[in-house]
Amino acid sequence: MRDLMRVCLLLERRYAPYTKWLGSAFSRLPVAESLAPVLRGVLAATDHPSREAHLCDAYEAVAALQNASGLTSAVDPRRRPYHSRPFLVLRAERFAQALARTVTDPDLRALPLLGSVDQWADSTDLLQRARAGDRPAP
Repeated sequence: MRDLMRVCLLLERRYAPYTKWLGSAFSRLPVAESLAPVLRGVLAATDHPSREAHLCDAYEAVAALQNASGLTSAVDPRRRPYHSRPFLVLRAERFAQALARTVTDPDLRALPLLGSVDQWADSTDLLQRARAGDRPAP
């Protein structure tokens, strides 16, 4: 859910603050009115099928938001099976690949698709450092 909210902020070209303020920033987005109840449904779900259904509804809503952004040609936003397993997912790599295909700068295209540091670290001290070895601001 955190990542979905961050993607929504990114697509709306809004700053995604650290976790403490993420929900407040997300709640100000136009999509929050329709997506927030779906996300609450994910949290309230007491069984796997219900949680999966709410998550897939959220995935599809955010996928439609990316399609509407015009950043790429449209990608099918519907949920699909996860290989032969009995789980439904978005297969979000399709959206990342569509975005990567729009990058024209050769230096950027040569970089590996790793994502940003805040996808794997949630430490404010770390994220505020400009370079390795810098001390966090007091």
